[in-house]
Amino acid sequence: MTGSFRKTILIGFAAIAVVAAAAAWKYFSGLEGSDRFVLSGTIEADEIHVGSRISGRIAAVLVKEGQEVKQGEPLIRFESYDLDAKRADASAAVAQAEANLEKALNGSRPEEIAEARAQAEAARAALEQARNGPRPQEIDAARADLKAADADLEVATATLARIEQLTRSGVASRQDYDNAKAGFDSARARRDAAQQKLDLLLAGTRREEIERAERQYQQAVANRQLVERGPRKEDIAAARAQLERARAALQQIETQAAELEVKSPAVAFVEVMQVRPGDLINPGASVATLVEVDRLWVRVYVPEPELGHVQLGKEVSVEVDTFPDEGFRGRIEQIASRGEFTPRNVQTREGRNHQVFAVRVRLDNSSRRLRAGMAADVTVLN
Repeated sequence: MTGSFRKTILIGFAAIAVVAAAAAWKYFSGLEGSDRFVLSGTIEADEIHVGSRISGRIAAVLVKEGQEVKQGEPLIRFESYDLDAKRADASAAVAQAEANLEKALNGSRPEEIAEARAQAEAARAALEQARNGPRPQEIDAARADLKAADADLEVATATLARIEQLTRSGVASRQDYDNAKAGFDSARARRDAAQQKLDLLLAGTRREEIERAERQYQQAVANRQLVERGPRKEDIAAARAQLERARAALQQIETQAAELEVKSPAVAFVEVMQVRPGDLINPGASVATLVEVDRLWVRVYVPEPELGHVQLGKEVSVEVDTFPDEGFRGRIEQIASRGEFTPRNVQTREGRNHQVFAVRVRLDNSSRRLRAGMAADVTVLN
């Protein structure tokens, strides 16, 4: 490298340094003695990372990236097959619990009382019969039945013997023999049943049968008394509690059903859609990133000497290169509690020697004309 070329490069760097230093001096010195000062920054927007409170498979994605959505507008929808079945079961449980409570409050109906009394009376009669044993008339009737069954069996036996002999000689058919055999078997079964019935009557009622009849009678009496008294306070309270549990279970399912659609919490643009139909989502997983169009702000850095002119809530004027002839309103919403020495918009060593404080300005974007990423100049009045 020649000496003249090196000299030219050094002169160029020196010129750049002088210009930068002059610009920085003008920037900071211009703040003094003026009724206003201007600070520069870039417009940014609040982002919303929308998540799901439930897990499930996505049935449909209802918006596209870049689309503007309203507050409450659905972004995605989950499949609802399992939840539909659970809702039907829970609704049926609520209906049953309501019916139980109504029954407890209204008490027993007259027909229910009459039925309970009839059952108790029938159980009493059965117990008396078991204790007293069979009546003479029942034994006589059983003996008559056995005698008739013996006569029928005797006739069936003779008929079978005659048909069997005719079958061997070829006069009667095999079907005739089968019919006679069936008649004999039926007559013998009737005779055995009649004999067993008579034997039981003659033996009398067994002790275990009497005890069983006593238990059935006691149960029938207790049921009759319960029906006659009507429901207790404890029964009504239990029915109310059952209804409350059923309603709570249904409400929980309805809440889950409302979560089947993930909705936008604010007016915003869809910046990133992170899911597709068919994806399985876990609770808390992010499904979309939204940018709030009404929540724009710009961060600027205020030199320490001018910090006294900056107060929370103070209105400022904002200008952007996109609309050079228009002004927009802003309001200071945050002032850093700690200073720093490296503001983003100062690159020279002289500039870095000045302490600054980060200030966040909330913008009025009711006109919807401002966008995140625009360069902005913020004017603060002293």
